[in-house]
Amino acid sequence: MHQPNILLIFSDQHAQRVAGCYGDRIAETSHLDSLAARGVTFDNAYCPSPICVPSRMSMLTGRHPVDQKCWTLQDYLPSDYPTWPHALGTAGYRPTLISRLHSIGPDQLRGYAERRLGDIGPNWMGVKRQDLGVLSNAQGPSPLSLRNSGPGQSGYQLADIASTEAACAYLREVAADVASGHSVPFCVTVGLVLPHCPFVAWREDYDRFVGRVGMPAFPRADPDREHPWIRWWIEDRGIANPDPDAVMRARTAYYGLVRRMDLMVGQVLDTLKSTGLEDDTLVIYCSDHGEHLGERGLWWKNTLYDEATK
Repeated sequence: MHQPNILLIFSDQHAQRVAGCYGDRIAETSHLDSLAARGVTFDNAYCPSPICVPSRMSMLTGRHPVDQKCWTLQDYLPSDYPTWPHALGTAGYRPTLISRLHSIGPDQLRGYAERRLGDIGPNWMGVKRQDLGVLSNAQGPSPLSLRNSGPGQSGYQLADIASTEAACAYLREVAADVASGHSVPFCVTVGLVLPHCPFVAWREDYDRFVGRVGMPAFPRADPDREHPWIRWWIEDRGIANPDPDAVMRARTAYYGLVRRMDLMVGQVLDTLKSTGLEDDTLVIYCSDHGEHLGERGLWWKNTLYDEATK
């Protein structure tokens, strides 16, 4: 049976609706749109948990978080749980991982035979987290992620630039192997961090959306009628009364980050085409969860609303 090459591009915190192929007239996602036009889009695909680690571990195993006791950012997935990279390894592939996986614990391969570039932060509990300088804590559920938003650059984007370069180099290596007579199908996962907050985008990306991105379409519900946990989360995270200017900066920057991520996807797809590998490669794009972007008075993920789980 013919085995195609497999290219999985896996981003972080990309809200489904912020893409042209899903009807957003502002988002600039020409490369994802082109991929969607030539393939299949899934309109009602949901992650099993709106948090990075449990969602990603379920992506690997096909199990729900409750079935593998992996619910939080601190949970280890047992290494004896089989993953789809394990399965593809038995089918003759050599699954390769480039950069982000966000696996906690000693098993940093999870069935992949090779890993090029590590993750953006430590994957062991008790280890000091990466230093984002003036953007410290702006990458997580903190009011600082709104306050410290706008044009600029975060280390996450630099990591993605390196990941994109590594992915393109990998594809050129594969093409060279094919040219020399080696025809073993490849399977590679390219892990990108964007458009994960901090909500900080390069000036050229940010400026393209200034004045074009409006305020959230869905206002916060009456606090007295909200689910108690949602009400607690909004108050606890300090986003009950956000500065409107900060809201606009963060939303504008997010669109800029999505644009930059799409351009990186385009670099990988262009390399796939220029190396002659495109016609025999199954390309898959997905993200681990979504982003609220202020809708319903919420930011980041962490809830079971569509904005976070689609």
